[in-house]
Amino acid sequence: MSYFGKKHIDRVQKCLELARGKGASGAAIELNHGTSYSCNYAAGRLKHTALSESLRYNIEVIVKGHRGSASGNVLEAMENMLERALILAQNGAVSHFEEYPAPSDYAKVKFRSNSIQSLTREKLIADCGELVDALKALDPEMEIEAGGGRQESEGFIANTGGFLQKTGETSWGLGAGFTRIQGEDMLFAGESRSWGKVNQLYDIPFLINKLKEDYQYGIRLQNFKAGKLPVLLAPPVVRQFMSPIIGGLNGRDVFKGISPLKDKLGKQAFSKTLSICDQPHLDYAPGSAAFDNVGLPTKPVILIENGSIQMFLYDYDSAHLAGVEPTAHSGCAPYNSRICPGTCTSSDMLKGMHKGIYIQSLLGFGQSNLGNGDFSCNIAVGYLVEKGEITGRIKNAMIAGNIFELCASEMHISSDLEANFQTPHILFPEMNITSK
Repeated sequence: MSYFGKKHIDRVQKCLELARGKGASGAAIELNHGTSYSCNYAAGRLKHTALSESLRYNIEVIVKGHRGSASGNVLEAMENMLERALILAQNGAVSHFEEYPAPSDYAKVKFRSNSIQSLTREKLIADCGELVDALKALDPEMEIEAGGGRQESEGFIANTGGFLQKTGETSWGLGAGFTRIQGEDMLFAGESRSWGKVNQLYDIPFLINKLKEDYQYGIRLQNFKAGKLPVLLAPPVVRQFMSPIIGGLNGRDVFKGISPLKDKLGKQAFSKTLSICDQPHLDYAPGSAAFDNVGLPTKPVILIENGSIQMFLYDYDSAHLAGVEPTAHSGCAPYNSRICPGTCTSSDMLKGMHKGIYIQSLLGFGQSNLGNGDFSCNIAVGYLVEKGEITGRIKNAMIAGNIFELCASEMHISSDLEANFQTPHILFPEMNITSK
């Protein structure tokens, strides 16, 4: 049964009319009701369970070219929150549009699944307990953590352009990790998955096997010689490496002149092996959206094709600022960016490495100067590869360089994709590896 009904829609519509009557050229209201359940294991024991419910709405108004917003959780106080938003607009941020666009036709995307009901409190606790027990069997002295949860939300968005659409989604998350300390050596690893529907991704044996693999490789330490070596990046690290490139497509930053890709539209900026698309209509994917934050319809697009920049991303506000057509990207960011696969499997890439490093995770990557693509960070979990075989874990190692330069040179993208976010492995034939 839906939490929101006709009386809530009527109240929102009247509030939008009131905003118009009080001088707002545009107004939008979003309501959301959500429930969630979560459980967490710490130090190998069930530590915490929680069931929560939330109700929230947000009001945004545009008055004389300035924006004001206010939020609350008491529906009866919505008109008071509107007054607050109108007052805040007097000294609010500049809005580069005065009115919201008219509604349009939208793709049918699945966001909610009844399968989420199968994740009862008892099942989530038991599944997390299974992950913990599997890790305890490897080493009972390790610090072991696990967690799982499910969320459901529903709501709707309306604005003075005539837009009125339901929102809401279901989602689950499940993961575990461990920390093993032996003298001055620390090994830590973790693995998790999440989605909007309970399907094959909800795979406890996969999580256990991945964590066992990390443990078995990780307890064998290997010395290595620093220098420029081939480096194979695991999918989670690939997503980190792609973040400055995706950020460089932000249309607002392009207009401000602070994007490193500002002069690269239609030009070859990266290796021809790199192609990235945005797929906002994937059923049950965490980032999917049929429409953006003002009600413009989203669509699948190609961001980078064979290394060439195909487009910059503009929301409605930044498009008016820059004098271009909006691309319906809320916050000037993609919804579900996907790297197109290559032609060689990741296992064959690894087998082809005479001597190199396979990086599973990084430490301190976000503290680098990523706006310019520069990075310098520690390898949290990395393995030495010799003659196509992982021989053990390396420690006290760092990588440094510039992501834009690396991705403009030779790079190889795997044909196989990680299941959750469809991310490939990437092999760089040469990267600077230093040792402390």
